[in-house]
Amino acid sequence: MPRDRSRTIRVLTLAALATLALATTRASACIEVGVYRDNPQATLAPLQEQVGQGISVISTYVTLGQQLDPAVVALARTRKARLLVTLMIDSGRDGARQPLYSHARIRSGRYDGKIRTFARRLKASNLSIILRPLPEPNTQWWAWSGTVNGNTPQSYVQAWNRVRKLVKRNAGKRVKLLWAPYARSIPDTDDNAIDQYFPGNAQVDLVGVSGYNFGVTGELGWLDPIELFQDPYIEIQNLSTKPFWIAETGTTARGGSKPTWLRALSRLQKSMPRLRGVVLYDVREPAGDFRIAANKKQRAATRAILATRCGKKRG
Repeated sequence: MPRDRSRTIRVLTLAALATLALATTRASACIEVGVYRDNPQATLAPLQEQVGQGISVISTYVTLGQQLDPAVVALARTRKARLLVTLMIDSGRDGARQPLYSHARIRSGRYDGKIRTFARRLKASNLSIILRPLPEPNTQWWAWSGTVNGNTPQSYVQAWNRVRKLVKRNAGKRVKLLWAPYARSIPDTDDNAIDQYFPGNAQVDLVGVSGYNFGVTGELGWLDPIELFQDPYIEIQNLSTKPFWIAETGTTARGGSKPTWLRALSRLQKSMPRLRGVVLYDVREPAGDFRIAANKKQRAATRAILATRCGKKRG
């Protein structure tokens, strides 16, 4: 969520699916824990002094045509961390009405050269990278969203496949593609449902979602992690059994306890056994205060998430 945007979220329930045996399955693997912070080369070390070691993924956002920040690459290399790179194929400004970046333009090959160059730069970094192109298509926020600029879910699949083909040919084997819609479709209609955007199991390396608890504000209510993520997890697992990532998440404290929410997030893998990564959005912005270490209780709750990380010795 690197650019300001307002969100309207409806709570939906899939009661029948929620009773599946997944809810009682014990987690059998660790998770990778990541973070997005502005200017991470300056701010990641102070965060780790507060919450301890264990952040193994650094999240960053790149607009097509721009370079991956060399300072972020150097930071990942020094810390032996993976990068989660979100590729934004648009003009770099806020707003979905950008017809020059429609699915039709992507499918036509207009941006092939820039995508190819970007993929080769990823390969040249020699880092382990998760690439998340065209995220959250089931919303109305982006130029590539499925309900704007003449786009459809079907044309999204075609645009995704073109991007994937170029990346696979040029980025090398260390780059994995993550398909990640938003946890709730906006608008919440059958035509805009998550499954309408799925490009096929062979076209993805990883699957996941992004999702936020904005707290009690306007028409929105408090959403615990299980309420936010369980339904889309089950829905996506019915499409693919590839490793599942929560690519962006965070909570405000409006109407509830942020430390309690973060601790609930640390237990989420018990009901989502294919969960392999969680990336925390650690920023205070107009949409809300999502910081994870602003006080002692928040820092303790963030340590609980890090306690689930890969490489952590368990008793």
